[in-house]
Amino acid sequence: MRRIALVTFLVLGTLPVIRGFGQEEYLSTIGGLGASNLYMSFLTIGLLGDAFEYGVYEADTAKDILGEVISLNKASRVSLDTLVKEGKVSGEDRATVLEMIQAHSMLEKQAGELVKYVGDKTLPNDFQFYRKKSWELISNILGIPQK
Repeated sequence: MRRIALVTFLVLGTLPVIRGFGQEEYLSTIGGLGASNLYMSFLTIGLLGDAFEYGVYEADTAKDILGEVISLNKASRVSLDTLVKEGKVSGEDRATVLEMIQAHSMLEKQAGELVKYVGDKTLPNDFQFYRKKSWELISNILGIPQK
């Protein structure tokens, strides 16, 4: 899984130099991949929690997969942060990228809290808090109405 993050980073890092690939296509690609990653990460964390709770995954397997989810989200967050710091995005696009960075951070925290729970169900954790915050950010970015 770490290889996937590296390949994604390297591919996205080369997009501006691809002939005929302008700023609009570049930002559209980042937005599409980013939106998909946020949504699928959110679903993955929830499904892993359910799978552990219902005995589909043992604690070690759940923790390993959650570690990969955290790592992939961190890599995405760092890549997006680099775009902002280097001034590659501005205006409304910058605001959206900043929201995506915040959503990745919330997903990392949500997954981290699930790791705590998987390690010891009796320990207090903030999984539901970060789950709610993650979904608020992701649904706002994706334009999904909240109920």
